[in-house]
Amino acid sequence: MESNYFKYTYFVVNCFFFLYGLVLTLIYFAGIILSHRAVQRNKRRAQFLQVKDIVSATDIPSVTLVAPAYNEGLTIVENVKSLLSIQYPFYELIIVNDGSKDDSLEKLIKEYALEPFDAAFITQPIPTATVNRIYKSRKVQYKHLTVIDKNNGGRADALNAGINFANTELVLCTDADCIIEQDALIKMVRPYLEESEEEIIACGGAIGIANDSIIHNGVLKELRLPKDLVPMVQVVEYIRAFLIGRMGWGEVNGLMLVSGAFGMYPRTRMIEVGGFNHKTVGEDLELCIRLRVHMENQKLPYKVVYVPETLCWTEAPPDYNVLVKQRDRWARGLWETIKLHKYLFFNPRYRKMGLIFFPYWCFFEFGAPIVEFLGLICIIVFGFMGWISWSTAILFFLMVYLVGCLFSTVSVFMYVKNFRHYSTGKQVAELLLACYLEPFLYHPVMLYGQMKGYYKKLFGIKSGWGTMTRKGFQSATK
Repeated sequence: MESNYFKYTYFVVNCFFFLYGLVLTLIYFAGIILSHRAVQRNKRRAQFLQVKDIVSATDIPSVTLVAPAYNEGLTIVENVKSLLSIQYPFYELIIVNDGSKDDSLEKLIKEYALEPFDAAFITQPIPTATVNRIYKSRKVQYKHLTVIDKNNGGRADALNAGINFANTELVLCTDADCIIEQDALIKMVRPYLEESEEEIIACGGAIGIANDSIIHNGVLKELRLPKDLVPMVQVVEYIRAFLIGRMGWGEVNGLMLVSGAFGMYPRTRMIEVGGFNHKTVGEDLELCIRLRVHMENQKLPYKVVYVPETLCWTEAPPDYNVLVKQRDRWARGLWETIKLHKYLFFNPRYRKMGLIFFPYWCFFEFGAPIVEFLGLICIIVFGFMGWISWSTAILFFLMVYLVGCLFSTVSVFMYVKNFRHYSTGKQVAELLLACYLEPFLYHPVMLYGQMKGYYKKLFGIKSGWGTMTRKGFQSATK
């Protein structure tokens, strides 16, 4: 009887893992089909509403870029140059110094000839940490630059301070350590100009990795693949996540996340929902869900859209130590957001978001690391008990490995075919090599970081953003 019980348990566990993996695989295949359709549609739309038409228009929406900075002295000058060089007729740039302990503010004051500005008359609808001083430049060429110096309150709090002081229709939230393409704003506002029936409450753009690339005067001059393995694999991961994940979900209006490093929102909607939630480290995911809930409650038609072109470049974690800290933080942010909005789970009041999109995030985005970790434990236990047919297990592992590599390979080729980056044979070969090394040399470390974040939340271990050590971008010399 006991033997039959263990055999039944073994069978049920195997069925669970098989069905879970099968459903996830089918979702990824659907994502490939949907993202391919979306990329082709984006190309067709770009032919009718071109960049030159937007630049010359006089009725396009005004935009404020808000970029928080905390101890970014290593790259702050180059990054602000990048943000100031953006091609757009009506935009303002707000840098929020969130209580930096390094020389970030001093460098900005010196480089851009900043002086205090009286902003007592500006209302602040979203509560934030104390704003100490506002700075504007004496130089005409930097007239659209504003620097806010405030007490440290975290990234979400810094973004809220920038949103308070913005006076434009749209707000683009980014990071001070990002390099943004010069035509990025033009391409990001295109969906707002095209859509008429449904209000766009959030628009995201693809983010690329610029480790070891050449930056000159804040502009990406030469895109290079990272020299080290950890950021190299992240290039593949970002391509797969943004192109297949975000693009596919955007096609069915199922996007629940617009990356905090590069997301555009209507300022009025941001004010209505109270801005970013500073009580979670997953503020970008939480805001997007809260915006969708706000529109659902008002029964207003809306969309969350995604622009497939890489418009923003950032420095990825250069080593395993920083990677673990980042994924630890992302996992905690996901945990906090799922907990905050648990009322959405299979709630028909919120239609597709409650019945499909949010449950997907619970089962597969939140649940996948847990299922994978439990799978490893089961392998150890079942192997010790002698229940595993190792020849069958190895064949199954090989199949899972190849399917995972297939998704990464398709993502790389889809990206190379449709966009101008990584076009040389050597670059494509290096990306493909990273695809096949990722499951062995990268994914286990990422899983460790995710489970570390869950462990902290499960046992109430307090942890903030963590220190993200950066090497800084390479600057080209004349």
